Amino acid sequence: MTYRFLKNASVCISFLFISTLPAFALDRIMGHGGPVKDLVVSPNDQLLASVSFDYSVVLWDTQSFQESHRLLGHDASVVTAAFSPNGRFLATGGDDFYTLIWDMNGIWGSEDPSPAAKFLHKGKIANITFSADSKLMASASWDGYLRVWSLEDMSLIAELAGHQGPVNAVQFLNDNSQLLSAGRDGHIRLWDLKEKRNTRSLVRNGWGVNVMHVDEKLRFIAYGTADGAMKIQSLDENDVSVTMASGKDPVLSIQYHPIFQKLAFGTAGGRVVIADMASSSVQNDFHITDGPVWGLTLFDNAEKLAVAGLDDFFTTLPVGISADDIEVEIPANRRFHPKLATMDNGARQFARKCSVCHSLEPNYKRRAGPTLYGIFGRKAGTAEGYTYSEALKNSDLIWDEITISDLFDHGPDVVTPGSKMPIQVIKNDSDLNDLVLFLKIATAPQN
Repeated sequence: MTYRFLKNASVCISFLFISTLPAFALDRIMGHGGPVKDLVVSPNDQLLASVSFDYSVVLWDTQSFQESHRLLGHDASVVTAAFSPNGRFLATGGDDFYTLIWDMNGIWGSEDPSPAAKFLHKGKIANITFSADSKLMASASWDGYLRVWSLEDMSLIAELAGHQGPVNAVQFLNDNSQLLSAGRDGHIRLWDLKEKRNTRSLVRNGWGVNVMHVDEKLRFIAYGTADGAMKIQSLDENDVSVTMASGKDPVLSIQYHPIFQKLAFGTAGGRVVIADMASSSVQNDFHITDGPVWGLTLFDNAEKLAVAGLDDFFTTLPVGISADDIEVEIPANRRFHPKLATMDNGARQFARKCSVCHSLEPNYKRRAGPTLYGIFGRKAGTAEGYTYSEALKNSDLIWDEITISDLFDHGPDVVTPGSKMPIQVIKNDSDLNDLVLFLKIATAPQN
């Protein structure tokens, strides 16, 4: 079947809201120590992978949502993931500029799985895709490049440049002979892999294109933009497109189920739009969270949706749920939604600079950094339960008022070079003194 486009670009797809389900159909799946950035389901629909600001990848059974495995290998936030079509490989990309390749055959039965390969860019990895035969993988990066890798010998076979700025999305086409890529420059570009060159732009949007997906059978490109548009364009007739939905918030996520022809978008304002491409209709349009929808994925025969945003959990819900049955609540006392106006300055600095990555309790709670409980007088790299970089494992640094002040005065790249700590400083002396005083009280061991 070929998707039929309307010639008028201002015409929106018709709305068809279906089914009303009770509010208790929403489930929160806990397991991360930081915001969840992306979600992806395996080809057999049995596993869901979630990736997080806490540097980890967690595999879940999609029936029970019990944790199956936790994968550690990135040295910064993990922001994107993809399974190969044959289910053998899981690729994860992060703010550490690396794409890690996990061989699923090596994960089962291993207590501490390691990646089979690591592929490097010079910027954040924004998106990953596999070829239909699972022999190739392509990565899109904010360094402005696309890279294509062979999974047979884990080698780089192409590096492509043409976008003006970061590249946000990539997908193989035409039996792996072509690539499509989307970038902040507003272009969706077509690449010839044999000639390793950009042949033309299929979309010139003006505003940046954040997300993209292509269905070669129905012959359409779906994409979401920085100015909030969710569009469908013909793969063959570049002047033919429709606007599925629009809004003021940037579109941050997209997912398409090719078997059931369901398409989902998520925005920076917590909105989710789901379309049934077989009937050319919007199936649902609702707000699920007060904040960004960084990742979403369809599973269980495209009857269910998992959504991730600015929390250390993700939410599962029926695709056909009524918007009236969704009550958007900000969970009480969550560190991602602090009430800064009611805090003293030291607590406020901790909330802004430290709370996403560090716990104040003995358990580090799977966060991106170790617990700060008992940090004063502790040797760097020794907090129990946390996996440190080699740089901190071999450090002689002792944490106290002076060294913690130095950390925020000069930055971790100077005080703890080679560590996983993100670079940040506090230049205001009063703010820094208040933070150190807060930490000394809040991290003191309780007898």
